[in-house]
Amino acid sequence: MTIEITLIGTGVAMPQPHRVQSGILVNLDSPVLFDCGSGVLPRLLDCAAIGHVFLTHLHLDHVADVMSLIKAKWLCGSHDLRIYGPSGTREWLSRVFDAYPYMLGKMNIEVFDMADQDRVPIGRYEIICVRTAHGMPSLGYGIADEEGRVRVVYSGDTEPIKSIAALASGADLLIHECSFPDSVPDVTNHTTPRMLGDMMVGIAVGRIILTHLYPHTIGLEDEMVATVHEYCGCDVTIGEDMETVVLDSA
Repeated sequence: MTIEITLIGTGVAMPQPHRVQSGILVNLDSPVLFDCGSGVLPRLLDCAAIGHVFLTHLHLDHVADVMSLIKAKWLCGSHDLRIYGPSGTREWLSRVFDAYPYMLGKMNIEVFDMADQDRVPIGRYEIICVRTAHGMPSLGYGIADEEGRVRVVYSGDTEPIKSIAALASGADLLIHECSFPDSVPDVTNHTTPRMLGDMMVGIAVGRIILTHLYPHTIGLEDEMVATVHEYCGCDVTIGEDMETVVLDSA
């Protein structure tokens, strides 16, 4: 069972020429999108094929292109979409549609407010939801294969939290936010390299990709990677926009 992961956007709300906002496309039995921040839609060459969107939380840099995706699918003749997110997602999308009433009734959209440990089957795979810590309702997600093994974990925006560490134990890939270098003081709602490394001590994971990178990290990428690696010992890399990772059968 091959899983292909493309980091559509690895950036944040602050503009950066080499990073758009958050979005990860995962090809399972069908393409699944995790987060949909500004700049993600133009990079989805086959947006009509996307039937499932999982939102980690409702900050603008993770949802700005959701309505644009909905309209693009409609224009492409693709009218079905399921959107999953933390508590409040259904109400949020209803309010967005209030601003664009001409889109009402044009799409068959189902919206699901998810909670910790909820699971969503998609073909041979299952998406596992876990609670995260971001100062508002937020979720991280794991992708389990048909044997129940978690292969990929995506943290979304969060402080270090045991739920993500536990979900990532034994996984092939953890895509975890690392918003700031350790030199930025008093970081809350996000993670720095030392905070992430400390969380991952004793957790076996094949690889960690650092994402959701603020401009503060520019020039410090090697140092950040070395810090996380020092704690966990696994392969650690800085995520880049449009980077693709292929996980072969377990």
